[in-house]
Amino acid sequence: MAQYINISIEEMNEFLISQGFVRVHPEKTVEAVYGKRVEQDNLQLTLRVYTGINPDGNSREVGKDAIRVNLFIRGSDGVIVKLGGSKRVHRVVNWRKNLQSRLDDWLAYMPKHKCSKCGMPMVPRKGKNGNFLGCAAYPTCFNTMSTKEENEQ
Repeated sequence: MAQYINISIEEMNEFLISQGFVRVHPEKTVEAVYGKRVEQDNLQLTLRVYTGINPDGNSREVGKDAIRVNLFIRGSDGVIVKLGGSKRVHRVVNWRKNLQSRLDDWLAYMPKHKCSKCGMPMVPRKGKNGNFLGCAAYPTCFNTMSTKEENEQ
């Protein structure tokens, strides 16, 4: 079984701030959160890292320790929409390597297509008939695109 370790706010600051992240304070969030703007086709995307580090600067108890990486967009109406999240990162010796892998995956993924109806990004979805791209504004916008169409463009 993996050995859990305490990650301090100083360690997290050193790791994320050096990559251009800044500390942000989303409403109703107690843990330390970092954000980084990522420009993609004039879309206002933000990559956020939810650290599991309490206000006292220490990690949460084992079992409540997951570090999560999520991608958000601010729509034209000003509403922030979550585009997706990645597999959590556990608080183990290799946390830096694991977190960097999640960040690299998101930076390589960035949405490549905008919805032809509303302009929001098209994001990967999985349905009863397989994988497809769906509008991030769902359920406001129901536009979809097959992954076959994506590969042809």
